[in-house]
Amino acid sequence: MADHRTRLKPGTAPRQVRLRVNQPFLALKAEPKLRAAQLTELVYGQAFDVHEVQGRWAYGRVRALLPHIRRGDYVGWIEKSGLDAQTEPASFVVNVLSAPVFRKADLKSHIVMSLPLGAKITVIAERDAYLQIGAGAYIHRNHVRPIEVFETDPIAVARRYLGQPYVWGGNGARGVDCSGLVQMALTACGIDCPRDASQQENGVGESVPLASVHAGQGQPGDLLFWPGHVGILATSRRLLHANAYHMAVVEEPLGPALKRMEKAGVTLRQVRRL
Repeated sequence: MADHRTRLKPGTAPRQVRLRVNQPFLALKAEPKLRAAQLTELVYGQAFDVHEVQGRWAYGRVRALLPHIRRGDYVGWIEKSGLDAQTEPASFVVNVLSAPVFRKADLKSHIVMSLPLGAKITVIAERDAYLQIGAGAYIHRNHVRPIEVFETDPIAVARRYLGQPYVWGGNGARGVDCSGLVQMALTACGIDCPRDASQQENGVGESVPLASVHAGQGQPGDLLFWPGHVGILATSRRLLHANAYHMAVVEEPLGPALKRMEKAGVTLRQVRRL
């Protein structure tokens, strides 16, 4: 059976157009209402296939964060004012948690916005150490990487989010949830990763015995799955995850975390190795 999170509603028209997000982040909603539940967040430059327009809202499908992946992701409603056409392909990706965009090619100039990690930008000109991405919009080249060059360590990427608040459906622009943290860390390293923890549990890496983790023999980078939750092993005995207990992204000793969750009736059920 198709996943309802990635299945277009019955009777949906064919895709009208593929647009990109023109704001630092944009919420995908379950309904065309501002107060509707947030399903996920799209980041600047991410693609969205529009199938239908209803007033201020566009309905359609989120495209994968990695440009070479054809798989679509969540479907839902997004404010159409946050979308526009992309005339030139993105050439760089933000690789810091929050990259300031300056009015001029000058670190003392006004900051017009900040772009989150994973945002895709198109460079129209270069000036000294700055890349111009629009009229009166410059980003420092130390805050980006070429789109074809990937990070090599998902743990290092995930650690950049330490202290970020836990936000349901967040992908890091104003907070992040457990599966959003994993998705952003893995895709930064060129590893295709779906949005939801259950999707990740069924489609990322290879399963390894639970006993290896309980014995302290897990490997850094292993993904640990509980019902509705996922975390990353930072070391064989430390867990890195966004969680509602701390309401933040934390790195903590694995043993106490396992006991706390077991006490709450949530038991580790799978480990997957990249």
